[in-house]
Amino acid sequence: MSKSVSFYETIDQIITYGVHKDILHLYNEDQAFSGNYIQLKGKRVVNFGSCSYLGLEFDARLKESAKEAIDRYGTQFSESRAYVSLKLYQDLEESFERIFEQPIVIVPTTTLGHLSNLPVLVRDEDAIIMDHQLHNSVQSAVSPLKARGVYVELVRHNRMDQLEDKVKTLRAKYRKIWYMADGVYSMFGDNCPVDELYSLMDRYAELHAYVDDAHGMSIHGKHGRGWVLNNRPMHPKLIMATSLAKAFATGGAVMVYPDVEQARKVRTCGAPLLSSGPMQPATLGAALASAAIHLTPEIYELQSELHERIKYANLMLAKYGMPAVSKPDGAVFFVGVSLPKLAYNMVKRLLDAGYYVNLGVFPVVPMKQAGIRFTITRLHTFTQIEQMIATMA
Repeated sequence: MSKSVSFYETIDQIITYGVHKDILHLYNEDQAFSGNYIQLKGKRVVNFGSCSYLGLEFDARLKESAKEAIDRYGTQFSESRAYVSLKLYQDLEESFERIFEQPIVIVPTTTLGHLSNLPVLVRDEDAIIMDHQLHNSVQSAVSPLKARGVYVELVRHNRMDQLEDKVKTLRAKYRKIWYMADGVYSMFGDNCPVDELYSLMDRYAELHAYVDDAHGMSIHGKHGRGWVLNNRPMHPKLIMATSLAKAFATGGAVMVYPDVEQARKVRTCGAPLLSSGPMQPATLGAALASAAIHLTPEIYELQSELHERIKYANLMLAKYGMPAVSKPDGAVFFVGVSLPKLAYNMVKRLLDAGYYVNLGVFPVVPMKQAGIRFTITRLHTFTQIEQMIATMA
């Protein structure tokens, strides 16, 4: 059996077992909801799996703006952006240029953004070094570059010393060396050491960075511009991707560039931007309303409310002696339990007790490092947070 067949057979077995345990591939059973309770398998449970960290999906301004956009433009505008875009796109681009104070390109998803960026920005004479915990959406976009002959290797998670050693080894052979990482890692919730990365880019002319900050968007930084640009300027050798489908609460993604020319080239040549469908009117309308909130002081009030809950969750994990993999500044937490069968059991028992959490198993974590992934949002009460962690303990 080939390695690829064996790999996918293993994933199939792992996920299918979770489906049979009634903890994966679930559907909510509510006719409607507006908070952090959902109905699963006949039980009303507190949702600790949402990535909408600020709870803006229920904000009346976003909902009304989405409805207005449908009234004005219909349910879809089905043309490639290479030909025509709705004016809503132009309005949204102007808003994001104000949020990031950098050239940007808007795409329907971060995955399509990576597939637009990487083939255009990375040349055959470049090398790629991926963090071991780099999000699958970026790794998937790197795969076609491997087929093109681009040199690719992994470095251990957040090991800037190993990254520097590899740069020293590769710099004489390659035009650019791209380090690819997440701003906030989607499984363990820890952060990219951006200050150290900036220092390395200043030291080595060949080193460039490509960072996906999907889980940092909205909850950190000026105008909610994320973890990577939290009190930092845009580095001239940095490309940043971020998602609007998490704390921003709409859908879509934004690619951020250090100069106009790189943004122009991706907008012109990125394959998904030539052939894929656009974001639709309702999503664009909601995104405009969310962007307007991000450009007012209200975003800092929302961030503060969330971070109070994040700090409280860290305190409760310590109080109950939970083996948390990291102590995050972001809203993603991971409690290690080692063997997959223990993780399945924990998720099922928590669900039976009234708390929905995520299963963390291979391939997103190593085989024997399974655990419980949960998220904190602004909608959680302090009581809900403590009761869930006490139940887990």
